[in-house]
Amino acid sequence: MIVDKTKLGLAFFDESFGGVYRGRQVLCWGCRGSGKSILACHFLNQALLEGDKALLLSKYRPQDTVIIAESLGMPFADAVTSGQLTILEYNTFIPESNASSNVMLPPQSFMELQETVESQSIRRVAFDPVLPWVAIQPTTRIAEHVYSFIHALERLGVTSLLTLPKPVSNAAYTLKNRLEDLCPVAVQLGHTGGESRVLRVTKYLGESRKLSTPFPFVIVPRTGIALNKAPSPATPQAQLPQPNLTEPPTPPTAVAAPPPVSAQKPIHFSSVIRFPE
Repeated sequence: MIVDKTKLGLAFFDESFGGVYRGRQVLCWGCRGSGKSILACHFLNQALLEGDKALLLSKYRPQDTVIIAESLGMPFADAVTSGQLTILEYNTFIPESNASSNVMLPPQSFMELQETVESQSIRRVAFDPVLPWVAIQPTTRIAEHVYSFIHALERLGVTSLLTLPKPVSNAAYTLKNRLEDLCPVAVQLGHTGGESRVLRVTKYLGESRKLSTPFPFVIVPRTGIALNKAPSPATPQAQLPQPNLTEPPTPPTAVAAPPPVSAQKPIHFSSVIRFPE
């Protein structure tokens, strides 16, 4: 077995760790407004730079994601138009009557995800957030279910990023801890009042020396997440205000650019991972 790496998409992270493990998972968790969705944009943009196809599954409207990415200097509009990037919104395939931040995807979703990945030769997938795939009830089944989900992802052969809100309950901590146990790389994003942003690598399989090192960062126009090397209180750096990606998603009226026809079908959940009726 060959252990191969690919870039995460953040220069300072990739320089420090050499990237992430290809074909494996990266967990990114943090509080609201910490930059998880922007990190997902960097992750997907790296696929575009390498000439690979990518897929984003998000609770946000596709056109909003494209606007934010373009403001950070990432050519998402052209990528969506060409079919190199596919953006699917959770709200389009979760019944409106069941729409909530904690609802799980309907049965058969994973099989259609697999069909999309294989038919389009997708190499990277970002789940922003991953909650609709793993927030299972009863919570006593979390360990079993997360194990099945992660191994199903590995069978797809894609490099994936899973974003997760900061846990605020025992069940949420159980879910976060189980995901962190199974993902070879995990990072935490944090901030104080929209400032003093920091990235911490809480897990990197095979690497322990740099795990305690925090990476202070800023979010700047036309660049996105960048290392804050020498912040000076006297000369504050110009930062791009954190995009308003914290509002509940609304049903889309139009997308910035149409995804490939084969990806426009609703996603339904997988028989690979079964849930109580």
